[in-house]
Amino acid sequence: MQVFEKKGVLFKDKTELFVDAIGIRNREALITHAHSDHAKTSLTNTYCMTPQTASLIDAKNKKCGIKEIPFKKKFNIEEFECSFYPNGHILGSAQLKVSNSFDAVLTSDFKLQKSILFEGAEIIPSEILVIESTFGMPEYNFPKREDVYEDMIKWMHSHLHKNHFIVLGGYSTGKAQELTKIVNEFLGETPLVYKKIFEQNQVYEKEGVKLGNYLELNHNLNEANILIMPPHLITDDLLSALQHQLKRRVEPAIATGWKNHSKYKTFPISDHADFNSLMEYVKQSEPKLVLTTHGFEREFASYVQRRLKIPAKPLSDSRQMILQEFNA
Repeated sequence: MQVFEKKGVLFKDKTELFVDAIGIRNREALITHAHSDHAKTSLTNTYCMTPQTASLIDAKNKKCGIKEIPFKKKFNIEEFECSFYPNGHILGSAQLKVSNSFDAVLTSDFKLQKSILFEGAEIIPSEILVIESTFGMPEYNFPKREDVYEDMIKWMHSHLHKNHFIVLGGYSTGKAQELTKIVNEFLGETPLVYKKIFEQNQVYEKEGVKLGNYLELNHNLNEANILIMPPHLITDDLLSALQHQLKRRVEPAIATGWKNHSKYKTFPISDHADFNSLMEYVKQSEPKLVLTTHGFEREFASYVQRRLKIPAKPLSDSRQMILQEFNA
C-alpha cells in the first residue's frame, strides 16, 4: 500500500481510496470532518463520513450520495477496510484507520488536549502514520487549556465589570462553539453570535453538545454584552462602528494558536495539536513510517527522524516509497 497527496489523500494498492478529495468523479470517497478545506463534495460521488459531519455540512441538501458511518464501525471500500475514530478537532471529526497490506492511520486535523466540549484524540497504533503537522515546530507549544480558559475569563470579567462590550473571534465551526460554551458556563452571559455560528451552534445542540444560551445577531446589539463572530470579519472599522452605535468601549480578542497573527488580544486556543502533542502521537502510535501533511510538514518530518529515529517525509513529496523499502 502506498500513500500519496493527490486531489486530497490517496491510498493506493490494486485500487484507490480517496480521502478529503477534490476533482474526482464517480467515486466512493471519505470525508474526515466538516471544515470546507476537507469537506468538498460533488454530485457524482458517494461519500462516507460520520453522522455528525453529515449534519454540519448539511449533506442532505448537497444532493450527493452520503453514507453515515459511526465511530469505530468497520466498513469496506474496494480492498480497504476502514474505520473512523474521534480526533478531538470539531464535532464529528475523525481520524481514519485503513487496513490492507499494512495498517495505516490518517489523523486529519486533530488535537490531544481535552476541551470544554470534547475529549482529545485517541492514539491509534499504526505501521504507516499520516499525521497533520500544522503546528509542527517547537515554538508552537500551547499552555494547558484550563489555564487559557482562566486567563480568558479574568480578561472578560474585568471588561464586563467596566461595562465594556466584548467581541470574540473564532472560526464558525469548532472554535465559536467552544467560545459560546465558555461564555455561558464561566460568565453566565448569553452572547450574540453571527448567523453562520448560530446555525452551527444549533447542529451541535441537535447532536447532544450543550452550549448554553445564545442569540442570533440581528439588529439586537443592545441585548448582550458579548458578540462572537468569525475572526476575518473583525476589523478596526467594525469595532469603531460598534463603539459608535453602542456608546460603549469595545474590546476585541481572537482565539487562535497562531502567534502574532493578529493585532488584537489573542488567546492560544487551537483545535490542532501543538508540537509536543504531535511528537507524543508519533511516539505512542509506534509507526514504521511517518508521512507529514499541512503546515510545517518538512520541518516536522525532520524532527521525527532526528529525535525519534523513525523514517519520515512530507506527504507532498512527489514520490512515496512503500513500507518495504524502509525495511530493506
